[in-house]
Amino acid sequence: MFLKHLTIQNFRNHEELSLDFDSRLIFFVGDNGEGKTNLLEAICILSWLKSFRESEDSNLIRWGSENYFLRGKIKDNLKESVLEIGFTSKPSVKRKLKFNQEEIKKRTDLIGKFITVLLTPMDLKIIEGGPAERRKFIDAFISSFDSFYLESLLEYNKILKHRNALLKSGNLDISHLSIWDKKIVEKGIFILNKRREVVLELNSFYKVNLDKLSGGKDGLELIYKPNVKDQDEFLEKLNRNLSRDLRLGYTSVGIHRDDLFIGTDQRDITEFGSQGQKRSTVIALKAATFNYYKNILNTIPVLLIDDVIRELDVKRREYFVDLVVTAGQAFFTTTDLEGIQDYVGKLKDQKQIFLIRQGKVESIK
Repeated sequence: MFLKHLTIQNFRNHEELSLDFDSRLIFFVGDNGEGKTNLLEAICILSWLKSFRESEDSNLIRWGSENYFLRGKIKDNLKESVLEIGFTSKPSVKRKLKFNQEEIKKRTDLIGKFITVLLTPMDLKIIEGGPAERRKFIDAFISSFDSFYLESLLEYNKILKHRNALLKSGNLDISHLSIWDKKIVEKGIFILNKRREVVLELNSFYKVNLDKLSGGKDGLELIYKPNVKDQDEFLEKLNRNLSRDLRLGYTSVGIHRDDLFIGTDQRDITEFGSQGQKRSTVIALKAATFNYYKNILNTIPVLLIDDVIRELDVKRREYFVDLVVTAGQAFFTTTDLEGIQDYVGKLKDQKQIFLIRQGKVESIK
């Protein structure tokens, strides 16, 4: 996949930009706070329909404006398409999605239209942020290519919300609760099985990537740890924990309590891993998602690399170069163009360099 053009209006500190990309390697260069990561964020929103830094669309609007607009022209093989996202905060909050000028009502209809893999220093949250961050990672990844999974996940969360409301109400009708129990088990087991299947595939890629990064010294694995094993156990645990759930006011068992274990011999990397090991793990994990798209789904995603390379040692930097070689297109942000050019600059592909200052973008020849 290639991003051929990007239009930005009133997004973050950028008032209006129109950028054409005709190269495989694109560099956004600037000091911290100038707006280079905002450009990657805009590209990421066109792909994932959400920011990797901000949960509220209203906070993405440029100061003094009431809306923002993003447009991307994507080329996949010989086919070109246009994605548009607009958000308005006044007079009422509204988000509009378009694909090839046709308004899209369901976000699931845009799944797979523009696939990216983002690498950012914030990825360490996957390791250090606990089970919720790891569930968020695996759910976002599967949802990026499986619309039925995303719909099932949204439905599961709705059912969970209804069940928790019943538990909190104090007016419990067991027959009513059993209806929600059957629904939550049905959706939950589908999600569980899909997570298990994908993590198994990811693990094979992850181990190969980690061996390259660590020279085979770490030997860590991804292991999916579900809170329940199957449909019968899920239902049995819901019944067994009913008194406890009534006391707590929420559902204490289910796939919303799962974890993605990363470690070896039951030793969790969050407990024994050095910062270097954690960085290697995150890079190997994100690269595994790239491998999955490429080898399982036959899609080559666009790489978005946010100021990551300067934090790495020589071996990890060289691995990055190998990853970039296999990508369709790669966007980099950096404060140190010379430093990154020492590695990525060795690639013979045509490059584009954009200098970012106070939200203004200038192409450097």
